[in-house]
Amino acid sequence: MKCKIIILTLVLLFSAYSFSQKFQLGDRIIPSISQFKLLDFSPSTRVYTYQYIGVLKDKYLFDHKIGEITVGLKKGVVVTTVYFLIPKKGERDISKATLKLIEKRLSVPLVEIPNQQYAVNIEDTFISLRLRTNSFTFDKLRMVYLTTIKYSILMP
Repeated sequence: MKCKIIILTLVLLFSAYSFSQKFQLGDRIIPSISQFKLLDFSPSTRVYTYQYIGVLKDKYLFDHKIGEITVGLKKGVVVTTVYFLIPKKGERDISKATLKLIEKRLSVPLVEIPNQQYAVNIEDTFISLRLRTNSFTFDKLRMVYLTTIKYSILMP
């Protein structure tokens, strides 16, 4: 009986993970044509940037709907994630409630920098949050949540 419970738990954890689009730094990914579109390659860091084009099953992150997702891969390992979150109706700034949700997950506060941007360095990881409309956000108003391994580590 105990063995069956352990097996069921493992199956549930694996299935939740395998159907998720919550990419994490350090995950291994083999990008398929049906789920990823190549956007760019950086010769200096040897990082390939892909847009996730598969079906979004996890539609929300930090209480905001996910618009787009891009990931940076180096040798098949996720070194950058960018979640483009759709602002709520009438939202023109990053709310305190959103900041609290993110800081709860990070367990450290984000530091406000000019122009409604927030960022923090945690060991070898840089995390930022900002609200933008530009070509990087596919010309749509998006809350950009970026996590990346520090540039100096990415260098060959």
